[in-house]
Amino acid sequence: MSVKVLNDPMDLGPVAERGWGKRWGPFGHIHLGGAALKRILTGWPGWTLLGLLPILIGAVYQATAAANELRKYTAPGKRVDIGGRRLHLRAMGEGSPTVILEATGFGCSVDYASIQSEIAEMTRVCAYDRAGMGWSDPYHAPRSVQALVDDLRTLLQRGEIPPPYLLVGGSAGGLIVELFARTYPEEVVGLVLIDALDEEALAWLPRASTHLVKMVSLGQVCARLGVLSLLDPFGLKKLPLEEGGVRSALTYRAAAWDAARLFLRTLQKSETDLRAAPPLRPDLPVTVLTHGMVGDLLGPRAHPELLREIEPIWQEQQAALARRSSRGRQIIAEKSGHRIIAQQPELVVEAIRDILSEFRKE
Repeated sequence: MSVKVLNDPMDLGPVAERGWGKRWGPFGHIHLGGAALKRILTGWPGWTLLGLLPILIGAVYQATAAANELRKYTAPGKRVDIGGRRLHLRAMGEGSPTVILEATGFGCSVDYASIQSEIAEMTRVCAYDRAGMGWSDPYHAPRSVQALVDDLRTLLQRGEIPPPYLLVGGSAGGLIVELFARTYPEEVVGLVLIDALDEEALAWLPRASTHLVKMVSLGQVCARLGVLSLLDPFGLKKLPLEEGGVRSALTYRAAAWDAARLFLRTLQKSETDLRAAPPLRPDLPVTVLTHGMVGDLLGPRAHPELLREIEPIWQEQQAALARRSSRGRQIIAEKSGHRIIAQQPELVVEAIRDILSEFRKE
């Protein structure tokens, strides 16, 4: 999701000097006399301009409102420079291994707010925001899963969060923690995958990927015009006042949808990155949490026929994820759809606790 910004403003020239007939900067061959101007304003170009005016006003208003909303909610952690841009990192607790919480494709560190303090009673735990999400600086170019792994490792190094790590990833965030574990096996003691994607799912679900690209592209436009904030498609404003406010401010702003779009543009490259990586360590403790309630895998208002098509594929790939390790197991979240972190957070906490116990016994 990228918007190209023109850094050099257009030179319109000293229009007032000789009226509307003055040449306009780079459009120097165009002369607008009174009659020509009248024809433009009363013909279809004029109506087009008038039609665009509310959209432009809406876009400016939404950008201002989004900035004001974010100023109300200061970052709960610190922003770490990873090389000319900053990623937001919130660390809590003490102990080893450190639990790293990776958000879903549309999520951020706030998604784990309800359980991070509980995990902090067991060990050190860190939640962070990828580029463009939450309180992190944007990055205006596509970011493949390998690039996101590189960002995470740099963040942990510069944020002085040493290994070993227990990695937790939800949905598309599962791609990042899995590739991290496969790239740096000596630094990772376990994985908790929460209804997570893997490269096989990417290969088997091209129609789902197309649907998500269309949805996010529409979301980009709606976010800029304030439509998402107005309609609240994810029901964030129904949450308690403070939580609902910060979640809607972070989720419905344009930067978050730009970041999600940029990530979706690299799905094919990400699949290639994963297939080229070393296999998962065969004895790594892996817990796979899988949704038990069908209906929200592709977000709100996905076509029922598409959901029926992908559900059996998804369930099989979830089981296959657990089989990748001799110490893998799958748990069905019977009372949850795709948003297990929000609907059954106790399962996530229990899965983390179990792997920590295993590690400390060894």
